Amino acid sequence: MKVCIIGAGVSGLTAIKACIEEGITDIMCYEKTSQIGGLWNYRPDKVECATVMASTVINTSKEMMAYSDFPPPNEFPNFMHHSYVQKYVEMYADHFNLAQYIEFNTEVKEMTLNNGIWQVHLSDGQLRQFDAAMICTGHHCEPLVPQITGLENFKGKILHAKQYRDYKGFEDKNVFIVGIGNSALDIGVELAKIAKNVTISTRRGTWVFNRVIQNGLPYDVVYQSRFYDWLMRTLPWTIANDFHEHRMQQRMDHDMYGLRPAHRFFQQHPAVNDCLANLLASGRITITDDISSIDEHSVCVKDGREFSADVIILCTGYTFGFPFIRPAELIPIRKQNEIDLYKYVFPPSNYVAKRLAIIGLVQPIGSVAPIAEMQSRWAAAVFAGRIQLPDNGTMCEDIAQTRAQMRRQYFESAKHTVQVPFIPYMDELAELVGCKPNLAKLFMDDPKFALRLFFGPNVPYVYRISGLNRWVKAKIAINSLPRRVKMPLMQCGGPTREMPTRNCKGLMHRCFKFGTTKCFALYFGILFAFHLWVFGRYDAFSMSMFIVYNSLISLISVFVWLFFFDFVWL
Repeated sequence: MKVCIIGAGVSGLTAIKACIEEGITDIMCYEKTSQIGGLWNYRPDKVECATVMASTVINTSKEMMAYSDFPPPNEFPNFMHHSYVQKYVEMYADHFNLAQYIEFNTEVKEMTLNNGIWQVHLSDGQLRQFDAAMICTGHHCEPLVPQITGLENFKGKILHAKQYRDYKGFEDKNVFIVGIGNSALDIGVELAKIAKNVTISTRRGTWVFNRVIQNGLPYDVVYQSRFYDWLMRTLPWTIANDFHEHRMQQRMDHDMYGLRPAHRFFQQHPAVNDCLANLLASGRITITDDISSIDEHSVCVKDGREFSADVIILCTGYTFGFPFIRPAELIPIRKQNEIDLYKYVFPPSNYVAKRLAIIGLVQPIGSVAPIAEMQSRWAAAVFAGRIQLPDNGTMCEDIAQTRAQMRRQYFESAKHTVQVPFIPYMDELAELVGCKPNLAKLFMDDPKFALRLFFGPNVPYVYRISGLNRWVKAKIAINSLPRRVKMPLMQCGGPTREMPTRNCKGLMHRCFKFGTTKCFALYFGILFAFHLWVFGRYDAFSMSMFIVYNSLISLISVFVWLFFFDFVWL
């Protein structure tokens, strides 16, 4: 079995390793640049290549974006600058000796499937043959440029977010940004410090949350747990959205700042930014309505206002495609980036699927890296013959059901066509691979560890506890997670400065350490108990169903909170 891998980014590297784990060693990975890393390989002078900005910091914490058998170094910050991500990727490649399978400065120009064999034409003129291929080029392919009236008449500078690298050249400029995704906010926040004016135009608005939340913990360490995922799916949809929107409003009133969208929190891919509220409050950034037209030196929006503009930056996303695949129908792509792939990996044809896998073409609420790793493990097992795919009809039916579910949950947008929920999707693939953790069995063997898996963050290491290619240090990595999250803030094993001690911690201190939510939970719990004690009979329920409902929910939240900190963080 000879396997061709296209791209040596975070997806391509783990694809190489997955093939090796399945006993496939005749591998060649083609990378068109001179380095590994893909998007994270910062290239300031190569505007034609998709790459991060000079100031980019990851939106997922390092433990949640790690490969499942290679934790990032303890000293790396929880939210890594792109230079740390690149270093981590290089360490991963060195540790598993992956560079020997990569041919740099080589681009795949054309791939043709002929009698079950891939004919691969390379940029150096060579023709190679392979039995199977894994495409790991991601979804930051071609910039999506919207149709805007008068855009062609603009006399200033127009660029797409793909071309933006840093703030140089934007000093004292009137900058108008189209779109309000993560790229738009990152660029806007950076330019607000040096530009004359920064205006961000949005059609719908968005929900914005911070990387760091209560107790200074990364948001995904708190919220990306099996318990939390189960809770959000069990609660009524409106209540689950209300909870998150309330948390967003506590940080920044989205109505007052002009950000509140018509859609609910779980109907979008949320934006992550820590500085937007301060810059809006200080007037350094202005949020405005959708564009109606553009003339030579200004932009008119639909509410009638006009903004002077020297630069227009289009943060309007990307369209993905595979122009080197022949015939193109092997990977069906519809309008708005809708693509027909079984579990977002295989074309729905057994003839093609046994020979072709698409890795990393997803938009998760979380990191792509661990998902790409799980997809690669599944694809490599299929290529090796260890796992069989269902028939064509079953795959097509699954694609239709997934697309229907997506349309029900998210508003229509090109970026939502490959949206996946992190934990359910990882579990679905892990079950196919044979590495999904059995919590019931683990609870019988080690109850505390099982509770940690359920209430704690669903880090990628949980998928190396059992099954083929398990990692013997997976349990250690999971148990040591709280220490590693705190470690970047420590120096030489101690705090970055000496902390004052408090010998006496009174009742009020302990109560308020819970946080406002926990205080109210205790309050409702005590109120409910007092209510029953005073009235003595179950007809007391008729007094206030609201009190009963909130008391029960609040008591549950207290127990969950105690479990979380007792079994996960202490």
